Amino acid sequence: MKLNKIVLALGMSAALFGMAQTAQADTVSKKITLTAQINDAIFVSKPDGSTWYGTEELNATDYTQKKFTKTLPVRVWTKSPDFNVSLAQPLKLASGKYEMKNAQVTLSSNGGDAAVQFGAVQKVTQVTAGNGGFDEVHNLTINVDAPDIIGTNSTNGSYSGDLVMVFEPVAAAAP
Repeated sequence: MKLNKIVLALGMSAALFGMAQTAQADTVSKKITLTAQINDAIFVSKPDGSTWYGTEELNATDYTQKKFTKTLPVRVWTKSPDFNVSLAQPLKLASGKYEMKNAQVTLSSNGGDAAVQFGAVQKVTQVTAGNGGFDEVHNLTINVDAPDIIGTNSTNGSYSGDLVMVFEPVAAAAP
């Protein structure tokens, strides 16, 4: 008798458990592509050596807001003393109606400031040896001019664009 009650209780529990289970909904698959890059010839970062810049705001040089600038320190570690830098695309900062003018990007080095341009590779030579290569912090400066007003359309608004730079190691010459 006792065994019958146990079997009955187990049967009832299984039935109730089965009813309490929700039906399986269709599954949704999501994919995220992750990348990591290891390069033993060059590494570019903020001065902290581990991060890179996200969104940065250019500052007006004075109250007239006709010129805007931003200087960002950039740490470059290279195996050999030389590296090349260029823009992957022209720098354009635009709102819905206007585009900033005369965008200029420069990178400081011991040899002076060098213009970084689209379609023209700029060679930079580092002289500070360290960490198994050459390790220096350079100042990256961005300058733009405000657009001219056309008619009665205001130039007020938010201007944005992407600064895409290419840093390439220069192969050391064979002895």
